[in-house]
Amino acid sequence: MQPLNGIRVLDLSRVLAGPYCTMVLGDLGAEVIKVEPPEGDETRGWGPPFAGGESAYYLCVNRNKRDMVINLKTEEGKNILRDLALMSDVLVENFRPDTLKKFGLDYEILHELNPKLIYCSITGFGQTGSMRDKPGYDFMIQASGGLMSITGEPDGEPMKTGVAVVDLFAGQNAIIAILAALQARTLTGEGQHLDIALFDSQLGWLANVASNYLISGNLPKRHGNAHANIVPYQSFQASDGWFAIAVGNDRQFARLCDLLGKPEIAMDERFATNSGRVQNRDVLIPLLVAIFKTDSVSAWLKKLDEAEIPCGPINNFEQVFSMPIVKEREMLVKMDHPTIGELPLVGSPLKMSATPIEYRLPPPLMGEHTNEVLKWLGFSDGQIVEYRSRGVLG
Repeated sequence: MQPLNGIRVLDLSRVLAGPYCTMVLGDLGAEVIKVEPPEGDETRGWGPPFAGGESAYYLCVNRNKRDMVINLKTEEGKNILRDLALMSDVLVENFRPDTLKKFGLDYEILHELNPKLIYCSITGFGQTGSMRDKPGYDFMIQASGGLMSITGEPDGEPMKTGVAVVDLFAGQNAIIAILAALQARTLTGEGQHLDIALFDSQLGWLANVASNYLISGNLPKRHGNAHANIVPYQSFQASDGWFAIAVGNDRQFARLCDLLGKPEIAMDERFATNSGRVQNRDVLIPLLVAIFKTDSVSAWLKKLDEAEIPCGPINNFEQVFSMPIVKEREMLVKMDHPTIGELPLVGSPLKMSATPIEYRLPPPLMGEHTNEVLKWLGFSDGQIVEYRSRGVLG
């Protein structure tokens, strides 16, 4: 058994936020039906790299789904999708606001037909407000939502993160809202409309940095790999490379100074407390920089680990996926794919003792399950052939 056994999800989303959301729901046991337009999910072409004709980008967020292709510009296509919505518990879409209303597939119409349907809309700026019609992509919202202003070196260019985190924030928020709505439905018997915006998700995840600004009124600065509120909490250069230290309290700082053979630094009133270290970082950090350059990364990490001071190497992906813990935590999984063969994927971070994650279906080929799903709806082979010849199906 899995937590979402018996829950059917109709996935009309594409790119990253929606597909990530629906993949996690699929990992948790939901039956996910991904519906693509005849031109397909854009990410199928977002490469290289490709494997077996599929882009690595598409493959990363589409396991545990069935796939069908429907042309919503045809009446028959709209009817098929409406029938699927009637037999679904959750619908996830990321069209611009009001787009699906043109097809008679908006929340109001589908809620009337299926009052238990949970209808999750993921957009750039939400269903309300003056920016509702503006398209939203991760990069532009990292920019307009403030994240880029606090990312990068102090005197350098504002930077985006290396992963499309706003899309993933929004996808996670959609998952949380869907799970909450499913629980609410057990109490009320009714579904609801979930309005998830990338912009809202970006602001929600600014967390302590936003709070610092709202409380102080001071614009946050870029600190590179350093931390606005904790010192020392950053990367340092050793004699042969870089590593990271995360000193989270005054006791750890005192142990660090003892390890460095400089206990007097921890006793200096400028550095004895974290608030003092934050205020005097420009004095403290150069002292540490000079010391750390005197030995190798491996030597420092060994000493720091022995002193129980949080630290780590700055690994590239080859090093990360070679770490024993990746295998121990089942964070690299392999699935059999029809055109690729053995497909490596990042595993789920959700570890559940009684209802573990299952990897049932590899990322589907475009339209791979169209016939199968239509037969669930009662279509005959002849009807499917006819619809395909008329462009209703891909």
